[in-house]
Amino acid sequence: MEEQKQIRCAIYTRKSTDEGLEKEFNTLEAQREAGENFVMSMKHQGWIILPDRYDDGGFSGGNLKRPALKRLMADIEKGKVDMIVVYKIDRLTRSLLDFAQLVQTFEKNNCSFVSVTQHFNTCDSMGKLTLNILLSFAQFERELGAERVRDKIAASKKKGMWTGGAIPLGYDVNNKKLVINPAEAETIRFIFEDYKRTRSQIRTVEDLNEKGFKPKTWKTKTGKIVGCEMFNHAMISNILNNPIYIGMVPYKGELYKGQHKAIITQELWDETRKVKKDNIGTAFRPCRSVKNSLLKGLLECSCCGTMTPTRSKRGNKYYEYYTSLKAVKEGANNAHCQIGSIPAGAIDNFVLDKVKKIFQTPELQEELLKEFKRQNEDFNGADVHNIVQDIGQAFQYFEPATVHEFITEVVEKVIVYTDHIIIKLRPMSADLFERGAIEKDSHYNEKLLELSYPIKFGRKRGCVQIVEPNQPSGETCERDMKLYNAVTQAFYYKQVMDDQKISLSELSKREKLDRGYMGQILRLTTLAPDIIMAIIEGRQPKLLTARRLIRDHFPYSWEDQRRELGFNPA
Repeated sequence: MEEQKQIRCAIYTRKSTDEGLEKEFNTLEAQREAGENFVMSMKHQGWIILPDRYDDGGFSGGNLKRPALKRLMADIEKGKVDMIVVYKIDRLTRSLLDFAQLVQTFEKNNCSFVSVTQHFNTCDSMGKLTLNILLSFAQFERELGAERVRDKIAASKKKGMWTGGAIPLGYDVNNKKLVINPAEAETIRFIFEDYKRTRSQIRTVEDLNEKGFKPKTWKTKTGKIVGCEMFNHAMISNILNNPIYIGMVPYKGELYKGQHKAIITQELWDETRKVKKDNIGTAFRPCRSVKNSLLKGLLECSCCGTMTPTRSKRGNKYYEYYTSLKAVKEGANNAHCQIGSIPAGAIDNFVLDKVKKIFQTPELQEELLKEFKRQNEDFNGADVHNIVQDIGQAFQYFEPATVHEFITEVVEKVIVYTDHIIIKLRPMSADLFERGAIEKDSHYNEKLLELSYPIKFGRKRGCVQIVEPNQPSGETCERDMKLYNAVTQAFYYKQVMDDQKISLSELSKREKLDRGYMGQILRLTTLAPDIIMAIIEGRQPKLLTARRLIRDHFPYSWEDQRRELGFNPA
């Protein structure tokens, strides 16, 4: 006789809130007991109970972000579970979309599920219809409850009532109403008055901490004291933007008259709002967009830690940078960051250039091809191969968020030092980098899975540039048209003077140019031939500009010129 197959059953329980879970026999225990009894009744069919417990207490059924459910799904994928037993279907999920995702995983791993109190068979179409109807009602019930809560909060806010949350500095809560805390109210008044005087949030933070003012602290249900010991930039920004201090309650962009008393006057509020509006402009401030910030969340400063995208406005143009989060919160003078702000374009292009070999491997080209076809079905493998030879050009076809996703799949972290940059690769991308390299890369550390490049920061036309001192000059940049035009113009003027036998003064009058300036232009004809060819072919050092070359008094010795202007010796 053929031996009966055992069906391994995992009992899953869930409760939306943690209320009552401290009891010896709570709802989770009740659900599990019902599940165990059901499995015991099916013992004759080979059902057995797995010893592992999958209990989610205090987790909503509206999503799948539950620790016990995640463990259960992991065990299902490992083939440890044949049957899931739940008290009701809504214990497993209340979302049709999540249910479809779960069912897909169940079917893939030959796993079924059963409800103790709801009897149906999902093997036929009627059973599936019944299940979908039950889930639809479960989802409807959850959404209806959420709507009621939202409506209640909206009605309470419009009446100016306190609806809970973190208690703002300056107030205490008594009978679910905000009442002024006299000592903290003095702190709030000082913050608004000081900001009005200094016109700087950083200075206000310094003044508060110097005078010994303390932020609000509170005790949690577990007895833990929560709160900071000192004020920081973010706290002051939140306080200055909170209309609760003028007796108003904000809700969805509108202000409603609150049932609590104001701490500051409307006049003081208006004055500080005007100061904040005037301060918006050239100041660095965090940028939530990843439009030109492909390394958002990946970039770190060696001395200050995380670097965040910031931007500054000059005239009608925005300039995007990466700045240490510490400098943004505490101010550049207080943070003492050794790196400072780095133009987003400079560091983005630097990192893209160093990891482009990874994107040129067959595995990544296949991923790029899928993304290209998503946007245009006419793309084929040959098109992608040609485009990704210049990864900067390839990424122009994608949305910035898509590019950011590609970068985060390849790069784990980028750390900027004063004299070098480290790019830490993810294990998968490190393997592709090693396979894609034609010869061993001296910058790559295969043990640490990182690339390390010596660099120095310089300026060109007022912008910070990242320069690799040991990189051959032929690979530094493309042709600088201003530099190219200056050199070709110099030889043109010299040829005119030689052919027509005229002096420098006569030529400057005819061209309507300053004689001194034309003399400086003509000096470019004394540059070493290899320097001239490098400028024509676009192989000059990154930091060499037409302005520097024309105005600086470079030596006449060709050897000295190469050394002072940053060219490799011929």
